[in-house]
Formats: sequence, structure tokens, C-alpha cells
Amino acid sequence: MSVIATPAGVRDPHVVVPFADPAPDVARLSFDSGLAQFGLRADEQLTELMAADFAHPLPLVWTTGHNTHVEYPLGARLLRRTGPNAVRLNPAVPWALDVHGGAEHLDADLTGLDVRSLAFHSGATHLRFVLGKPTAPTTIRLTSVKGLRVDRPADVPVRLEIGKGATKVTLDDRWFGAVGGGLVEQSSRPRNTDHWYHVIVSGSADTVTIGSVA
Repeated sequence: MSVIATPAGVRDPHVVVPFADPAPDVARLSFDSGLAQFGLRADEQLTELMAADFAHPLPLVWTTGHNTHVEYPLGARLLRRTGPNAVRLNPAVPWALDVHGGAEHLDADLTGLDVRSLAFHSGATHLRFVLGKPTAPTTIRLTSVKGLRVDRPADVPVRLEIGKGATKVTLDDRWFGAVGGGLVEQSSRPRNTDHWYHVIVSGSADTVTIGSVA
């Protein structure tokens, strides 16, 4: 396994990111040039900050403190991939995720993880998030999306805002076939605590499902 201890960065299919001193208030994982075919999981057995297994083409991975950057070379999205990528995150610290560049086929089971924010700064397709109970109001922010599913505990409220046209949107037991000019809705459970999610799509959205798990 490769240990990343300097901001110089390496390319390796197996990467481990250790904790740095002092302990972080929030650890951040940033994809600086998009992502494709990724699985994200919390791992209670992990003693390091993060561990990853990457498929080819390999990204450049580098760190500054508890901020980990994953950056693919120019043209990497056009190359044939040999398999999916898997990232495991240590649930001992809160996490934030930033994705710059397009995102496609992300499956993130983040139950057991204290997620503070999820931000996608370009278009995204085929995203799935399974989330636990937040410790504070938590925002999931997207530019535009096609194929988004978010599942959270049934007792956690959620507010959904879509800035432009929305089609095929499900919020718990409500269905919106086609809405022009934006959509603002929230779950029936009132937001009477700090434990709730806010899903914001600043552009258009197609096939969005906000549901719950037991």
C-alpha cells in the first residue's frame, strides 16, 4: 500500500492516507477533475484517514493536512477503464466531499459517517447516496443532475430545491412528473431539530428520488 505523507502526490492503484496532526474538525475529499465509476463507503475498521483502490487510468493523489485531492490526467475520461474504483473513509471524523468536473456512476453508502456537505460543481449522472442521521443541517448541492437517489433515515426531514426544470421527481410518497421554473418542496416531517438534509440543484434535474430507509 502507498502512504501519502507529502503534497507531492503519487499514482498507485492502492492508496492509504494517514491522519495528520492535529486532528481535523472536518476532513475533505476533493475530486479536482471529475469522477466515474466510484464506490464510497465508511469503514469502522480503518485506522487511517482514508484508503482507496483505483482502476486504470490512475489518478494523482495528494494531501494537504486532512484535505485529500484526487486528480485525473487530461483525457483520462476518454480512456477505457479496467474496473470500478473503491474509497473507504474513516468515520471517526466528519467529512465533506467536493467534485469539480463531471461525475457519473457514484454509489456512496455513507451510513455511519458524519457528512457535513456534498457538492458537485458540474453536471452529474447516476448518483446514489445512502445517508445516516446528520449531526447538523447538511447540504447536498448539485449544478444539474440526471439520475439521483438519496435515502436517509425515515425520521430525518429533507428540503428539496431545484432551480430550473424538473422531471420525474419523487419526494417520499409524492411524485412530480414535469415542473417548469423550479421546484421547492420538503418532507412532511417538520424541521424542528438540527438533524435534516437540504438538497439543492441550481440547474435542471431529471429522475430524482428522495426516499428513506428504516
